[in-house]
Amino acid sequence: MSLAQKINYDDLSQQLIRSIRGEKSQEWVNQKLGASSNIIHRWEKGHSKASWEDFLKFCSIFNIDVEAILMSYLRFNDDVTKTDKLLEHIFSHKSLSDISNSCQISASKLRRLKSGETALCLNDFLQIIFGLDEMESMALVFEFSSNRSIEVLDQYNQMRLAITKHYFENPNIGHVLVCLDLPGYKKLSFHQDSFVAKATGLSIKEVNEIIEICEKNNLIEKVNGIYQAGKIKLSDRGSAKQMTDVRRFWLNKAIANLEHKSGLDAYGSMVFNTSQNARQEIIALYLRFFEDFKKIVTEVKDKDNDVVTLVLNFNLFNPGSDDINE
Repeated sequence: MSLAQKINYDDLSQQLIRSIRGEKSQEWVNQKLGASSNIIHRWEKGHSKASWEDFLKFCSIFNIDVEAILMSYLRFNDDVTKTDKLLEHIFSHKSLSDISNSCQISASKLRRLKSGETALCLNDFLQIIFGLDEMESMALVFEFSSNRSIEVLDQYNQMRLAITKHYFENPNIGHVLVCLDLPGYKKLSFHQDSFVAKATGLSIKEVNEIIEICEKNNLIEKVNGIYQAGKIKLSDRGSAKQMTDVRRFWLNKAIANLEHKSGLDAYGSMVFNTSQNARQEIIALYLRFFEDFKKIVTEVKDKDNDVVTLVLNFNLFNPGSDDINE
């Protein structure tokens, strides 16, 4: 059972609100919201659910930049009050049946939420995003809470932080995980460090160390003598410097292997002048692309015996000032 299926989203919603409230009293928050009754108490005890609209008001009291968080984690670059736009973006290029299977909400309810027939509440929002990406959603929730404790997630969050720390310290962890997914490895009757070392170009000693780290952090588990991906997925979410370092690591690996480039590989560069609005649209489109990319990878890899390893490394940046006319 995945993390998304284990979570009680009513509990998560209640605990998130309590965590954001921090040291402020319920009375203080109710006054700020202009509530005539103790609505915070009802939200935290589960007697009523916070609507998305109320949650946004609640966040504004604590100066939480919801727009920045949704842009960072969900690539949503629109009015956060427009739940139809938000859900349309989250659901983009996915069938309602696929989303229903992922988040365990009926397709009919998802359709009503998307159309606005049923108002979006915080509980449903959390259940939808966790069904689509557990690690990123966990990071998003702790961003809302300023990394304060959220009991239902604390244990998993410690695992996420440990995994992220190890990955930043040694991005070859990703290299080994890709290798363990190769058909040649899956055909082995028992785990062979030598196979992984040859496939990755790493020493057997380093492979051993990485396997130990991955096993300890539930990234992999041994089944019938060989390793398989565990329920916790790798995420490179971190500081800008850490993420830049990881991307530099993979870019250097790609450059070092250019001489082995296949004629079927896609590559190239574009330089162009454009407007600020177009720039924002291009960045949003580029970020949404990864949702389609992940879907293609997960759907195709198990059906195709002719498997190759690809490194996808994008750099989209502004080489000059924000305004080319300055």
